[in-house]
Amino acid sequence: MLDSATHSTFLSNAMVCDPLMSWTELFGTPENDYSNFDHQTASDKACMKAGGFNGQECHSHGRTNLQSSHLWEFVRDLLLSPEENSGILEWEDRGQGIFRVVKSEALAKMWGQRKKNDRMTYEKLSRALRYYYKTGILERVDRRLVYKFGKNAHGWQENKI
Repeated sequence: MLDSATHSTFLSNAMVCDPLMSWTELFGTPENDYSNFDHQTASDKACMKAGGFNGQECHSHGRTNLQSSHLWEFVRDLLLSPEENSGILEWEDRGQGIFRVVKSEALAKMWGQRKKNDRMTYEKLSRALRYYYKTGILERVDRRLVYKFGKNAHGWQENKI
């Protein structure tokens, strides 16, 4: 059984819940039944339970929520939050989902702070980004420090959620 501290890490800052709620109360599924999750995150399930993905009651699929647990979502959220970005990432072609890492070590440091890993380097971070090629979240671009969101990435397009 997960403890209450673990439960709270899955929920967005916009949601308020009882820290003693069970997994089933939060997500509507037994703790060991992941079949309903498919490619949804636990916070997606919590959003659906809270009333849907509309941005007011929910984390809006992670947009501008720099507490994302996956690296690709963290990168996406930085791209969508210029005030948090500090010139670390920039769009090369927003419509195609192509972006460039401008300050690689700064990105690694920021991700390392987020994950409480002070030994994070861009070499390690870029390896993690390359793993997303296999899942279709990112696509290969044959230029140094340039990546493209793939068919399985969501929330990066201007007119889609």
